[in-house]
Amino acid sequence: MGAAIFQRRASEPLENHLSRWPWSDLVSLCRRHARHLPSEARILELGCGVGANIPFFLAQGWRYFAVEGSASAAAQAARDFPMLQDAVRVADFTAELPFSGAFDLVVDRAALTHNCERDIRLALARVRECLVPGGLYIGVDWFSTRHADYGRGAAAEDAWTRRDYEQGAFGGVGRVHFSDSGHLRDLFAGWEWLAMEEKTIERFAPEPATLAMWSFVVRKP
Repeated sequence: MGAAIFQRRASEPLENHLSRWPWSDLVSLCRRHARHLPSEARILELGCGVGANIPFFLAQGWRYFAVEGSASAAAQAARDFPMLQDAVRVADFTAELPFSGAFDLVVDRAALTHNCERDIRLALARVRECLVPGGLYIGVDWFSTRHADYGRGAAAEDAWTRRDYEQGAFGGVGRVHFSDSGHLRDLFAGWEWLAMEEKTIERFAPEPATLAMWSFVVRKP
């Protein structure tokens, strides 16, 4: 199945697929902290987009499910992975997780961090409810307060969230939530911490800037 998963349709231009490879940081954290999960483990991805990470999860033999806020992105994922048409749902994951049954792993690559603190807390409460005891949450690319754009944009609902960016990487994306290590620990109070890593990138072109993101792994007690 793995080879077929990566095969693009001949009618589609190659450039349409340049952003559809699994994110390396997510793969690395799964290899380090979720390799014990058996085949048929249930995995939930928050904000799957067009399905960049799906090939990796299917290659593990895991049962994949996803919640995606964009109907067009979810439709593209369903077209590319027809075996998952019923497993990719369009919904606001801060308001609902439209699946029954428990999950062994929940993953999130830069999804929840595009919400305000209140909605993040609501979503994390639902995530905790749907995880089995000992289940994992892996977060990748949650923006750090060291990020150059933390002080830009307009103030939002809380001190950690900005919005209305007019240009740059966050232009037109809505809310952007930033965290320091203490804020992350507060958001995940009561979870067991397995990893917390801050990645800082010094960019020199087209204009100098510091980009900083968190990746982390927590376990439900």
